[in-house]
Amino acid sequence: MMSSSQALDISRLDTLPTDILLIILGYLDTARSVAHLAAASKGLHQLISAEGWRIFVKSCFSSLTLPTSKSDENWAALARVLTSQSRDWDRRAFVFHSLSPPETRRPNARRSNAAQSIPGNIIVDAHLWRQGRFDEELVVWGSGEDVVARIRTNDRTRVVSESWHFYKGSESSFVAGKDDTTAISIMKSDFLGGKEDMGVVVGRANGDLRLLSIGESKSGQTLMQFRPPPSSSIHQHEIRAVDIHSDAGIMAASTRESVWLYSLKDHSPTHWNDVTEPSNTDPTVAISLRDSQQYSSFDFIRSMRMLDKQTIAVALNGSFDPIRVLDVTPTGVEVSTATRIPNERPYIGFNPRTVRALLPVDVRSIAGGGGNVLLSSWDDGTIRLQDLRSPSSVDRVYQDNFEISTPINALISHGLERFVAGSAYSQMLKVFDFRWARGYYHTDSLPCTSMSPYPTPRPPTMVNEPEYHDNRSLCDHVLGRLCRWHALSRHGFYRPNCNIYLPFRYYASSPIYALAKPSDVSPTIYAGLSGLLVEFTLKSGIHSSYVPDADALYTQQRGKVAILETGDGSAISDVTKCVRVPEIRRQSFSDAEYNNIWARRQHRLDEALQDPHEWQ
Repeated sequence: MMSSSQALDISRLDTLPTDILLIILGYLDTARSVAHLAAASKGLHQLISAEGWRIFVKSCFSSLTLPTSKSDENWAALARVLTSQSRDWDRRAFVFHSLSPPETRRPNARRSNAAQSIPGNIIVDAHLWRQGRFDEELVVWGSGEDVVARIRTNDRTRVVSESWHFYKGSESSFVAGKDDTTAISIMKSDFLGGKEDMGVVVGRANGDLRLLSIGESKSGQTLMQFRPPPSSSIHQHEIRAVDIHSDAGIMAASTRESVWLYSLKDHSPTHWNDVTEPSNTDPTVAISLRDSQQYSSFDFIRSMRMLDKQTIAVALNGSFDPIRVLDVTPTGVEVSTATRIPNERPYIGFNPRTVRALLPVDVRSIAGGGGNVLLSSWDDGTIRLQDLRSPSSVDRVYQDNFEISTPINALISHGLERFVAGSAYSQMLKVFDFRWARGYYHTDSLPCTSMSPYPTPRPPTMVNEPEYHDNRSLCDHVLGRLCRWHALSRHGFYRPNCNIYLPFRYYASSPIYALAKPSDVSPTIYAGLSGLLVEFTLKSGIHSSYVPDADALYTQQRGKVAILETGDGSAISDVTKCVRVPEIRRQSFSDAEYNNIWARRQHRLDEALQDPHEWQ
């Protein structure tokens, strides 16, 4: 017969088999729960130190592209980073800096003695990778005929070092205007073995396409040039976009009417240190979309992205079929169009449609997800998500519920949690929630209450605040019932999208021309405007105190932004229901201390956006 002490010992949590404990860990949805469990016993502490934080991160942030790490400390640190960043995104805890050259005029491309009053558009790309115990962040942007690169080393809490590299276009005989940078793409994955091996592909308005070294020893040196042979019937003029599939070693480039593929397999980083003269590389594929007679005409190619190593999506300006899909096969290139929305007119008024930006979306973390899923921005202000290989036309349509018809110039995503869009008409960023189920809500770690989340959003559309009849003040996890505050905090009504109005003025109000982020775990997104690069960083992220040297030609400025909440982001079918003007909140960074700390934590928005009169 079993004694009572034996029965008590068997019922202890830390005596359960390891496999059972690991399953339990997969159901913990807050970092606080994991930490409390680790404090229960020495055995649980050892298990969670070895496996718990890795399981927590992968189950709660499964849609993000996570770094590979074998270190237990790295997973615990990553859990702190990602939970803080999720809180910052939801509370709109943002910090903005601008990087701009102090000079206000640059030589004109046509008349060297005149001046060009309009600055070049900033085109930017960024990448982050792990180097030992440090993160290395590279951001590269084209500013007119020049190219600028910044390499930053950090340990996720502070910046350890920072170096700048400037490549003057004039030193390679490039002239402002006609030789401006129009496309930037950093070589990633296996092509980035270390600082000495870094490279960036730069495309220009004159059709020049080349790989530049970013390494210390060969900084700015041309390693490869990409151009068709003189006998080619298709000419490579005015590079519009560049995209690299690093795993396959393929680069795609587009001009106003053509798409080019170049192989990078024979040019690995091990050969770069031996480069004395740049090699000329011929394209493996060249296709002019003008030759596709079975499809409607178009003005020019606006954007191009590689979905995989053999599928390319192309966005067109002024076409009745503005998205073309190129499938590269052993026998040639097959051109097709994306499925149209049923009953949709392929024109606005008497004009064909335009797609401005494309963004491939990785949906493999969703059950049953796969295929080539694409996010595209259209000239009617909608942003459409669709699987190009499924018979359905569009899986979901998003729209700014305040500026319903403003088109989008650039797109960047943060896993499957949210995406950021850059306005084509003004210096404004728009943050959209994908509205898929999440694995982590920062509000779950806050105290229970029977109140509703506050302040109540005031969306521009005529929608009612959601009803929730269960006014319980405490969550019952046994019955699976949440308190009122925790249940409503997950509702889309209380997690609205937002527009961010940038305060920076360099020449005049500028559209957003490009967006880039180093990785899904990075706290920073970069936005390229006219003559200005904006650094958009989450509040809990790393903020550098480094200032470029006087000869760096770039100055840093912090700006306070205005934020307007814009509803759930669903497409609006009846514009008459979009009549209200939401409240605009302006950031106010103050050192004032308030006594009601609990109310500040429960507030939906960051302290910089709070009004003390809203606290309850």
